[in-house]
Amino acid sequence: MTFKNPLLFLLFITCFSVQAANFYPIQKKEKLNDSTKYYTLKLSEAQTKDDYISAFAFFRKIKDENLKASNFQQAIYNLRQIAIIQNKLGFYYDSEESAIEALKLVDNLPETDFSRECRIGIYNHLGIIYRNLLDFEKALDYYEKALALVTDVSHQIILKNNIGFALIKAGKLDQALTVYESLYQEIPNILDQKEVARILHNFGMVKGKLGRPDAEDYFNQALKIRKELNRTIDIIGSYLDMSDYYKFKGQTENAEMYAQKAYSLAVVNKSPHIIAEALGHVVGLKEDADVLAYKHLQDSIKRGNLLEEGKYAAKKYDLDGQEKIANDNLLQAEKEKNLKLIYGYTAILILFIGVVWYFIIRHRHKKQKQLEVYNTELRISKKVHDEVANDVYNLMNKLQQKTIDRNAILDDLEDVYEKTRNISREYNDIDVDTNYSETLADFISNYQSEDTNIIIKGLSKINWDSFSKINKVAIYRVLQELMTNMKKHSSATLVVLDFIQNGQKLAIQYKDNGSGCEIKKQNGLQNAENRIKTINGSITFKSEINEGFSALMQI
Repeated sequence: MTFKNPLLFLLFITCFSVQAANFYPIQKKEKLNDSTKYYTLKLSEAQTKDDYISAFAFFRKIKDENLKASNFQQAIYNLRQIAIIQNKLGFYYDSEESAIEALKLVDNLPETDFSRECRIGIYNHLGIIYRNLLDFEKALDYYEKALALVTDVSHQIILKNNIGFALIKAGKLDQALTVYESLYQEIPNILDQKEVARILHNFGMVKGKLGRPDAEDYFNQALKIRKELNRTIDIIGSYLDMSDYYKFKGQTENAEMYAQKAYSLAVVNKSPHIIAEALGHVVGLKEDADVLAYKHLQDSIKRGNLLEEGKYAAKKYDLDGQEKIANDNLLQAEKEKNLKLIYGYTAILILFIGVVWYFIIRHRHKKQKQLEVYNTELRISKKVHDEVANDVYNLMNKLQQKTIDRNAILDDLEDVYEKTRNISREYNDIDVDTNYSETLADFISNYQSEDTNIIIKGLSKINWDSFSKINKVAIYRVLQELMTNMKKHSSATLVVLDFIQNGQKLAIQYKDNGSGCEIKKQNGLQNAENRIKTINGSITFKSEINEGFSALMQI
């Protein structure tokens, strides 16, 4: 195919390159996933050293790639596979270090099902490693940590099996027997035949060490299952433990036979540490004194190395854990310090706002008082002008007349005096400290006349000592406003005042049968409402033309 138009050709090349670039990462990812599945399967079915080595090379390579790409979940999975391989090959400290590295990555993940499953697997693996390193207490500790997180029954059985085996190795046979008696009862419910074989084999080991005669039956049942599953490594394990069992019983011929079977199968497997272990069993059954001394020396050196070598990775992980706790404590202390500073500054700010608010309220109160004084002066001035000054002016006119009625002049003077006295009484200080009930009754009675009848109910029953001076002054002034309003505007012939106390609450009901009005909160009524609000009380008014007037005051 040829392109006569160069621009069209360039466009074709560009599109093809973009598609290829997009397709390549997807293809690479799919290929990587397929490879991971392949090596995971190969590891689970590994029979030779070469199987382990090829899987190790693959997982180590992609682990580094995943760490660079910050793909931590995949890196954790890779490290766990690496740790398994290292343990299988006998590199226990390398396996421990890989497992600890994976555990550190898990520590940085949020708590999810994935992180929990990883932690269970790593704890179990560390238990296996420390069992191999003869640190049985630490092995049991990690198994128990894993078991505490497990909810799946099949996984619980595996961990209990591991715990039982560690107890065997630690020489705690009675405890191990209890574990395996319980596990044996679970066999009918276990689908994994590999795990069934492990339970039977380990149960045989416990019984054998305790001298139980049926131990051999359990060994043979386990060996039969392992052969059916064609698991070479497990078959070698059966042969070696059966060799030890027969040696313990003094049946040297059977012990040699199983040791030789294990060695022959190990040679085929090509795993150096398995070959060495099998050969050690074979040599250990020889009666040559030098051979036995050499074998004993090798076992002592191996055991000494396992017990005395540093376990550097675990110690470093524990140290990192302690450093993390220390850093968290320092961070918490810093947070608490900052919180104390915040609380301190907040308290200062609140105090400052409180002081400012106090002065604002004080200023408002002062202005309100000034306004009240001003309004009071205006009202006094108006009353003096409207009620007194006009009468005095009329009296002066009468005095200027040629004929003066002395008695009429005296009556007018008495009216002026009465009005002046009422104004003085209305605006003078109120004695609310002693006999307030009598003061209130006396003040109300001043509004009674031949045309107006006033009925007071419940006044003597009120405990006025339970109310503050400010409240009593406010009540007095509001009632004064209501009575003055009645006297001036309503033409009422009947007024009823009802006082009702309920605990610390007081209700005063005012009613008259006057002409009524349209409620407009001006002058007196507005003053009454303002006074009640200043003491956190309420007052409601109700009136209609020719239907009288009522007010309900609540404090």
